[in-house]
Amino acid sequence: MKEGVKDVNIPDLIKQLDILGDNGNLRNEEQVAIIQASTVLSLAEKWIQQIEGAEAALHQKMMELESDMEQFCKIKGYLEEELDYRKQALDQAYMRIQELEATLYNALQQETVIKFGELLSEKQQEELRTAVEKLRRQMLRKSREYDCQILQERMELLQQAHQRIRDLEDKTDIQKRQIKDLEEKEPSPMACQIPKTENKTLPQSSRHHVYIT
Repeated sequence: MKEGVKDVNIPDLIKQLDILGDNGNLRNEEQVAIIQASTVLSLAEKWIQQIEGAEAALHQKMMELESDMEQFCKIKGYLEEELDYRKQALDQAYMRIQELEATLYNALQQETVIKFGELLSEKQQEELRTAVEKLRRQMLRKSREYDCQILQERMELLQQAHQRIRDLEDKTDIQKRQIKDLEEKEPSPMACQIPKTENKTLPQSSRHHVYIT
């Protein structure tokens, strides 16, 4: 506990001051001091309630931001998995094309290749090779274009998710700093002379910090 600070129940303390103020034996300046003290405590109680309400709202907002950030982290994980899958599919497609190319090339090398019952001439074989090569390149180009488009779209979504996560982290840090500032705030000490009263045991519930000079 800090020096000069006591844990008190503000509503009970106000009630005790009201009871003390009803004492007809008090001097005018003592009654004025009691009224001033009651006013200060009432304002302090309202101020503390406002701080507690603001702190609760900030805690709730921070929980929502953390939930959003967790959700975007999951989305990020899904996108990364899909990117890996697309890359693997692209590699497999390229390997399959190479296998087909090798199969066609071997077939063209056979001396028994027949077209409509006749052997192909060297010119016809060359034309067939050219056509096969052209078709292979077209298939490969279209496959790469499609996969590149998909990868580009997924990369853009992933970048957006990364940016959203960074924004949420910044907002969460701001909320944490605001909560820390509220927790460190205490009512400013207000000078008011309160007549000495008999020591009474105060309830332990609804305890707040208040400066008493």
